[in-house]
Amino acid sequence: MPHKIFAYTRVSTDEQAASLDGSLANQKYRIKAFVDLKNTQDKNWGEIIEWYIDDGYSAKDTRRPAYQRMMHDLKRKKCDLILITDLSRLSRNIFDFCNLLNDLEKLNVKFLSIKEQFDSTTPSGKMMIYNMINLAQFEREQISERVALGVHSRAMRGLLNGGRSILGFDKDPSRPSSYIINEKEAADVNRIFRHFLNTGSRSKAIKEIEKDGIKPKFSGKNGKTHFNDKWNVQTLGNILTSAAYIGYHEVNRCNKNLDQSKLKPHQQYKLVKATWPAIISEEDFENTQLLIEQSQKLERARLNDKEDRFYMLTGILRCGECGAPLVGQAAHGNTQIKRYYGHTHAQSKNGCTIQRVSSDEVEKVALDYLWQAISDAGYLDKIEKNIKQVGNLKSINLARDKKHLKEELESITLKLDNLLLMQQHASSQEGLKMIVSSFESLSLQKKDRESKIEKLNEKQDKRELISESVEMIRENLQEFERGFKKASKGMKKRLLRSVIKQLVLTAEGLSIFMTLADGMEIPIHQMRLVRFEQKGKDEPKIGFALARKGSSEDSNLLALGLDIGKIGCGGRI
Repeated sequence: MPHKIFAYTRVSTDEQAASLDGSLANQKYRIKAFVDLKNTQDKNWGEIIEWYIDDGYSAKDTRRPAYQRMMHDLKRKKCDLILITDLSRLSRNIFDFCNLLNDLEKLNVKFLSIKEQFDSTTPSGKMMIYNMINLAQFEREQISERVALGVHSRAMRGLLNGGRSILGFDKDPSRPSSYIINEKEAADVNRIFRHFLNTGSRSKAIKEIEKDGIKPKFSGKNGKTHFNDKWNVQTLGNILTSAAYIGYHEVNRCNKNLDQSKLKPHQQYKLVKATWPAIISEEDFENTQLLIEQSQKLERARLNDKEDRFYMLTGILRCGECGAPLVGQAAHGNTQIKRYYGHTHAQSKNGCTIQRVSSDEVEKVALDYLWQAISDAGYLDKIEKNIKQVGNLKSINLARDKKHLKEELESITLKLDNLLLMQQHASSQEGLKMIVSSFESLSLQKKDRESKIEKLNEKQDKRELISESVEMIRENLQEFERGFKKASKGMKKRLLRSVIKQLVLTAEGLSIFMTLADGMEIPIHQMRLVRFEQKGKDEPKIGFALARKGSSEDSNLLALGLDIGKIGCGGRI
């Protein structure tokens, strides 16, 4: 039986993509030629059924879109062989590579490198492969360290290593690695420090700053400066703590709060004299840092004295009317502190029916639903049956890959147009040859992107998306069942988020959106929670029950219901 082959190619930068030896076009040519040769030697040896191309991604980790898509497709058992030009294309990290080999072994999938051609099924072959990956990782880390040392050397001389200009400064046109003072903005910076020293509070200082009409400064990717209308505590804090305003450059600022004795010399935090002049006096800057430190101590003390409050639905619970997130909050009742989820102060002006809801009750609804789903033997059958009724299924990952390919295609087309212009003005035979060679390479890349887009247009298979989504829900529920009860608070939140993508609260109930495969999205996919109240002799008994009937617009999946009490709204949902 012929091999079903996934071909994987990768380059880390645009410069590598333009070079002949490591270009994507060259890798693709070598893989095609190798498969043709094998088929000549052994009839029906194999067929390439899919190409996976990562353009401009490093192999230091697995955060590569085409690589992730390939690993996802492997689980569908679409292939039995991964083909690459050399091992460094696939990985330059020994830990990631070991995990990859384990995954391939479980899936009964082999991989073959054209350059090395070691047999990964034998001990000696595995040893040689690991050695090659170790060397690739060593090479990558050496390059990374050389770059880091160069960056550190410049920083220690008080020079900038890229970045954008900050309020009060502009980049020096004659020396982009330094600043020059912007007199108008420098006056604004002085007023900002003065407001903070006078008020002692960032939130109060922001009010005074906005009264003065001072706006935060940002620089776009093209270097064009623009000003935002809104200040926040973080934006102001970045200015108040920046030593650039007293003529100093902070080297490795991101490592400032780490244990310096455990860092290498080029990783340690240093404060060195900068190549630009100061705007703020050192006395004002020092007083500002003391005020900030005192505020942080008071805040830490307040939080340490505060009762521990855990909100497991933060980040996934939203208002169904305005779409805003409902965040965990607390209020002091007559006898105890009450926890709830509600709109922020700014969002409360939206006039939504529900402003806040008891956290205990809404969390119980979500958890009861999941435990009921786990105990219901026919739950996954209901899921599959109801998703099949939905006509408008979309794969978000597929759309993202398609968008990325279209952007690459536009870039390649622009480069080809530029080469045509250069060809008309080429003054030497050697220059003309280089242009022709680049043109051929880019033409191959263009053809590849066009073919890839065409395949993506034909690829979406509703049946596969449904079966994968049902399987993902099953796996997520199993993991939730195994670990939730004994998990830490942080782990409980992660387990819950792995199963539930979003909860939407409306006056009619709570809609639960489950996490589906391949980033799949069902625009009308909802599971409504229905009220269930049984009147007894004493108090009404609140419980849950299966929804009996629902329209295709709001009940594609059968759901459980439970009353949720509202705080500050009156009545019941």
